[in-house]
Amino acid sequence: MKTAHRIRMNPTPEQVAYLKRACGTRRFIYNWGREQWEKQYQAYKQEQEAVPEAQRVLKTPNAFALKKQFNAMRHEAYPWTGEVTKCVVEGAFDDLGKAYANFFAGRAEYPRFKKKGTSHESFYLSNDKFTVGSHWISIPGLGRFILDQRQTKKDRGKLLRPLGTVNLAEKLRFVEERKATRPTKKRNQRKQVLCESLKILGATVSCEAGQWYVSIQLDIKKEHPPAPLPVVGVDVGIKQAAVVSDGRRLQNQRPLASHLKKLGTLQRRLSKKQKTKDPETRRTVFSKNYEKQRLKVAREHQEIANIRRDVQHKFTTELARTCRAIGIEDLNLLGMMANRKLSRAVADVAMGQLLQFLKTKVANAGGDLFIASRWFPSTKRCCCCGHVKKRMPLKHRTYQCQICELAIDRDVNASFNLAWFATDMLRQLHA
Repeated sequence: MKTAHRIRMNPTPEQVAYLKRACGTRRFIYNWGREQWEKQYQAYKQEQEAVPEAQRVLKTPNAFALKKQFNAMRHEAYPWTGEVTKCVVEGAFDDLGKAYANFFAGRAEYPRFKKKGTSHESFYLSNDKFTVGSHWISIPGLGRFILDQRQTKKDRGKLLRPLGTVNLAEKLRFVEERKATRPTKKRNQRKQVLCESLKILGATVSCEAGQWYVSIQLDIKKEHPPAPLPVVGVDVGIKQAAVVSDGRRLQNQRPLASHLKKLGTLQRRLSKKQKTKDPETRRTVFSKNYEKQRLKVAREHQEIANIRRDVQHKFTTELARTCRAIGIEDLNLLGMMANRKLSRAVADVAMGQLLQFLKTKVANAGGDLFIASRWFPSTKRCCCCGHVKKRMPLKHRTYQCQICELAIDRDVNASFNLAWFATDMLRQLHA
């Protein structure tokens, strides 16, 4: 099973300078590859139209050829790219290749250039270039960069390792059984995940709201506990974030709605900060106070997302551990977001994130997750007699069956129907 553990980093100001330079180098190389890809594709297209087939020499661009071309010229044209680890170059071209592959497969839009300040700042580390220990990670090239900035020539060998090690907020929670040591605190015992085998695949260092994180990708092997017996249905919505057929409910915390007033205040203060346009480069120059206020806005957004993510993680973990099979409904989230009266509430409840957590955790726990079609009448169908209504508007919060005269909450009725769907699919699966 492949998984990842995201840990917060606590770098020093000198280490932050290196991390920012690595992110900027990765962004520059990605944009360079994006520009060259377009130029080479246009040249290839013109040759296909104007030159006979026997005389054609150009091929369609690809990420590997662009990386080879860049490495051949980087030391002369862009020597500053050598100040960071070579994993930055390899990761940038890997991301470029994946972006075009996703576009050609119809999974994403056409790749765009990455802009400083708006794009997600990150860079990749291969598994053989870094080391993870107890509350620390050693990043390649970091110690050498700091010593070059300090212009230190004495005792460089002794300082390389300490300066290149970044403090982590917690240990890696995945531990091999033969190397495991029993933690002294119960809180750490709950966090520790024992595995039969463990292999580190790589890591991604990223920045979010001025805070640095490392996401360590792993390939682990562990025994699945015996799956529990209950089969339940989960109906997601806006008034109640999730309703389970066994009576459990996830209340909609509405973190965005509760923080909207404070967020608006921070945004108004940000709009009043100074920003000017350079007449020569035509670029917008932001003041230091603007950057400070922008960071406050970003951290407020991060707090909102963390509240929502924490509640959903706890709810989906409990469901995955206590249920044998779960039935959920595929939702047209883009269509729901197009409704201008409901779009903010739909975004605030984060239904897509909740369903994604369920997919991942149920699979890891050894259970089964059955997804009903978006045309499945979970809300219109009576869970008692099976009668299907023609219409069921949102204003009707109670389902009243005209055949058996059942009166039940519409969300509970939908969860019962999804539980019935999961039971039927489980029966067909083991038939």
